[in-house]
Amino acid sequence: MGRKISVLMMGILCIGLCFGCASSKRNAPQEKGMQSNELAVATTSVAICEILDALDYQNVVGVPETSGTLPERYTWVDTIGAPMNPDIEVVKSISPDLLLSPKSLESSLAEQYQSASIEAEFLDMSTVQGMYKGISMLGEKLGREEQAEQLYAEYESYMEEYIFEELENANCMILMCFPGGKYLIATENSYVGNLVELAGGNNVYSNYQGDENGFVAINPEDMVNKNPEYIFVYAHFNEEEAFESMKKEFEENSTWQHFEAVKSGEVHYLSSDLFGMSATFEWVDALKFLKPILHGEE
Repeated sequence: MGRKISVLMMGILCIGLCFGCASSKRNAPQEKGMQSNELAVATTSVAICEILDALDYQNVVGVPETSGTLPERYTWVDTIGAPMNPDIEVVKSISPDLLLSPKSLESSLAEQYQSASIEAEFLDMSTVQGMYKGISMLGEKLGREEQAEQLYAEYESYMEEYIFEELENANCMILMCFPGGKYLIATENSYVGNLVELAGGNNVYSNYQGDENGFVAINPEDMVNKNPEYIFVYAHFNEEEAFESMKKEFEENSTWQHFEAVKSGEVHYLSSDLFGMSATFEWVDALKFLKPILHGEE
C-alpha cells in the first residue's frame, strides 16, 4: 500500500513540474543573446515588432493582439491588447521599461500612458523616412547601434538608385476603402501617400493636412474637378469585401464615370500585404509594384 502511494505521489509531482516548466517558458523572456542590462520593451504595433526583430532585440515582454504574423522570436510573448486600444492594466502588470507605439496614435494614447506612469516613445511610422529615423533612435536607445546603422545604410543605398523625378502626367488620387462602399482620401501624410510620392506620383490632395493618420473626407464634386490620371485603392481591414464594395461603387455610381482614371482603366487595387497603415520593410516591394504603373516600365 505504501509503495502504491509513493508511486502516485511521484506521478503527481512530475505532472506539477511539467506544468511549471511550461508556465515558465511562456512567461520568462528568452535569454539567448540577451544582455542583463537590456530594457524590457513592449509595443502596440506589429510593424514595430518587425523593427525590433531586425535589430536582433530579445527582451520584448509585450506585443499587440493581431491576426497577422509576428516575428517568430516574439510568438511566445504575452499580448497587451489591440494595437489602437491596448489594455493599460495588462501593460502595467508586465512592467515594461519602454512602451513603443506609432506616432499617429499619440493624441489618443499619450495621456493614458502618462496617467499610468508608463514610459513611452512614439515612432513616426507614416513614412519610410520616418521609420528609418525611428530605427536609428531605437538603435541608440537599445544598444543596437550596429544593426541600426546597417539597416539605414541599406535604405540609403536603395534610395540613391531608385529616386525618380515627379512625373508630369501622374496625378494620383488614393482611396482607403471600407466595406459598404465608404472611403476616405489618403493625403501625402499617410503611409500609402508617402509611397506613391516616392514612386514619382503627384497626389492631387498633397496640400491637405487630413487627420492624424493623413486621411480626409472630400465631396465628390471636388474629386471630379481634380480628375486624376490614376486612382489607387487600398483597404484598412476586410480587404476582399472592401474591394468588392468599391468596384460596385465605380460601376453603379455615375459620378465616377467622369474620372479619366476610371475611363482609361487606371484604377489599381493595392494589397494590404504591401500597402497598409504603417511603414514596414515591405516598402521596397511596394515601390516595385508602383513603378511599372506610373512609369510604364516592366
